[in-house]
Amino acid sequence: MKALILVAGHGSRLKSVAGETPKSLIEINGKALLDRQIETMTALGVKRICLATGFRHEVFASRYGERVDFRYNPFYRDCNNIVSFLFARDWMTGDDLLVCYGDLIYDPELLAAAIQSPADIGLVVDRSRVEEGHALVSLKDAAVAAVGPSVPAESADARFVGITKLSAAAVSHLMPATEAALRAGKLRDYYLAGIQILMEQGHRVEPIDVSGLRWSEIDLPADLAAARALWGSHREK
Repeated sequence: MKALILVAGHGSRLKSVAGETPKSLIEINGKALLDRQIETMTALGVKRICLATGFRHEVFASRYGERVDFRYNPFYRDCNNIVSFLFARDWMTGDDLLVCYGDLIYDPELLAAAIQSPADIGLVVDRSRVEEGHALVSLKDAAVAAVGPSVPAESADARFVGITKLSAAAVSHLMPATEAALRAGKLRDYYLAGIQILMEQGHRVEPIDVSGLRWSEIDLPADLAAARALWGSHREK
C-alpha cells in the first residue's frame, strides 16, 4: 500500500488566518495536518508516500526531503487537483493506493477502515454529514452512483471525506478515465471526475462509511476554528 497526498492548492480562502502557509501545514495542537497524516499512514503500514505539490513546493521539499516522493504541478494556480493527480500518474502504478486530500485531520481508525477495505475502488464517506458546498455522494444498491460537488444535497446520501482507496488494477483503469476527463475540458474538476467516468463505464465503487469517527477538512477559517475546538488538546486520543 502506498499513498498520494494532494497538497498543491493555494488555500486562498484561508489566507486571512494562514498567510502564506500551505493549508496542509497549518498546525492544530502544535502539529501540522500533513505531519499527522504521514505519521498515521506510516503507523498503519503504508510503505511509500508521495506529495503532489504546487504552491510553495520548496517548503515541502525542504521539510520532508527524502522521507517522501514528490510530483510537482506547475499549473496549480490554473487548475484543480485532477491535474496534480495526473502529474503523479507514473508514481501511482504497481500497488494498492490511497489518494488523500492534504487538508484533513482524522481519527486513525478512519484511515484504517480505508486500508482494510476489500473494495477495488472505495470512497471514504460520512453518512451523518450531508453538507451543501462540499463533494457529496449519492448511493444506489449499496454502491456509489455519483460523487462530486455537483451532487445536490437533497439527493445525496453522504459527504466524501477526501480519501479514496484503489487496488492496483483500479489504478490502471483510473488513469485513462482521468485523462479522458481532462481532455473533455475538466481542468478545474477534482480527480473524482475520473472515478465518475469509471462508474459510467460499469465499474463498481464502494462506499467506506466512517460515520461516527472524527474528521475535519480545513477549507475556510470557520473550518479551522471548528477543528481546533474538536481536536483541542484535552480531546486528543
